[in-house]
Amino acid sequence: MTNSIKISPQRTSFILSVSVILYWATDSYLYFNCHIDMMEYSTPVILYITAMILACGVLKHFFFRFITKNELSLSFDKQVKPFHIERTEQIKEIESTYSEGRKINLEKPVVENCVKHDYMDNYEVRVAEIEREKAERQADIKRVIHEYTTFVMMEFLSKENLETLHENIEYFAHGQSELYKPIRSRLDNPLRSIDLMHFVWNIGERLNISLIDRATFIHSMFTHELKDASIKYLAKNLRTSGVCKIALDIPKTGDYHFKCMKNDPESDLGSIN
Repeated sequence: MTNSIKISPQRTSFILSVSVILYWATDSYLYFNCHIDMMEYSTPVILYITAMILACGVLKHFFFRFITKNELSLSFDKQVKPFHIERTEQIKEIESTYSEGRKINLEKPVVENCVKHDYMDNYEVRVAEIEREKAERQADIKRVIHEYTTFVMMEFLSKENLETLHENIEYFAHGQSELYKPIRSRLDNPLRSIDLMHFVWNIGERLNISLIDRATFIHSMFTHELKDASIKYLAKNLRTSGVCKIALDIPKTGDYHFKCMKNDPESDLGSIN
């Protein structure tokens, strides 16, 4: 459309230019050969045509403004509505159609949501049940660990140190390493490093705690017994086999109980890798 607008004035200018040249050539030919001056004949015609064009333009502008201002309709068979009224009605019709379509679209998801809601009725209940089962299992694991701790550590610790060890195990289970309190085994029945490594491996395995955190736990408590061992060394050697008083207790998949608490003969094997 842009190209047609640009070409039209060019063609018009070309036609006008050719017309002027033809008129000038014709006028010159008649004047020099026939002594006829075309200006005497053409000037009144040109002025008359120009006056008619101007008058037509003025009248057209006048009648257009008069009709649109007074909202007149000159149709004899059909009443033509004013433009702004017709436009308003079109807008109202579009809005009505859009509103009806929107109502239909809104009604459909409501039904779908209702159906989805029926399927999801038990979701929150099931999530709460799963969390409750996890909490109950975790609480039972800690209960078993505390019973095991009392069972295997009673002969090596005083009552006060055993109570502190139980507190430290709670901190261990919840990742609160900054709250660990150091303790020491009995002088007449001390714990060796292999016993401490086996003990922390056994309880850490039930709590699913990393080896480095297990090593940090035991190193922070028994600073005297493990003064010559680094945390990195302990983490790599928690399952070291050898002569020991506290044996490794490797749980079966899904089980967290201790063999020594079930009087299992396998608990006497302290050199399991």
